[in-house]
Parts: sequence; structure tokens; C-alpha cells
Amino acid sequence: MTIKKVSSQAFSAAQKAPEVARSVASEVQRAGVKDTASGIAKTVYTKYEPAAKELYAKYEPKAEKCAVTAWRKLNQLPLFPKVADVVVPTAAYCTEKYNQTVLSTAEKGYKVSAYLPLVPVEKIAKVFSEDGSESAPVASSQGEPDVAVH
Repeated sequence: MTIKKVSSQAFSAAQKAPEVARSVASEVQRAGVKDTASGIAKTVYTKYEPAAKELYAKYEPKAEKCAVTAWRKLNQLPLFPKVADVVVPTAAYCTEKYNQTVLSTAEKGYKVSAYLPLVPVEKIAKVFSEDGSESAPVASSQGEPDVAVH
């Protein structure tokens, strides 16, 4: 997709914005905020999910490779491994808590949780450890998944 085409699409979307805003305001008055937000979320999800899945499948391997390469380069900097030793376990803990919260809200029937992705902690650790790194797993004391560092 070229910049010109994207720019044209953005301009077209901007021209439609006032009409969309009036439509949303009218729907909020008619159905209420909760039902309107739910309806809009369902519409957007239904419309864009197939394209998003296609893009994800297409670019995920490249993104993984770039992330691993960046991690390797960063680990060559002085002090970065020490900072990572502090930051990564905290990030892993927060990520696990996020995943638990999403699963918990889904079990309780909150509709919004259906739209929140889980962070693939195990896959991330696997990608970084498979790439020939000198990984040292960082285990949490809470029985949460290990995350590879270095």
C-alpha cells in the first residue's frame, strides 16, 4: 500500500467523521451508551478481524525476528543486561496478571474481555530461546512462567 493511497483513505475517513459522529450521537440517545458502545465494538471487530488476522499472520514471523535481533543488539550495550534482569521479571509478572484478569473477566461474562487478546508469554519465551541465544530463564517466585533473558 502506498503512502498516497493511505493518505487518500485517511482523507476520505476524515470527511466522513462528522456524519459518523452524528450517527453515533443519535444512536446513543436512542439506545444508551452501553448498548451503543457494545454495538460499535461488535461492528468494528466483525469488519476488521479478518484483515487483522491476515496481516498478523503475514508479519508476525518478521516482527519476531526483528525483536530477537534488537534484543541481541541491546544486550551488547553496557548495563542493559543488568537493567533487563530487573525489568523483565516485573514485566512477566504484570503480563501474567493481565492474562489472568482477562480470563477471569471472561469467566464472569464481561463482554469486553472477548476483545482483549492474551499475551503469549510462553511463545515469546520460546522465540527468544530458540534463536540461539544464551538465555537464562528468570523464574518468578509465584509459580508463573519463566521468561528468557539475555
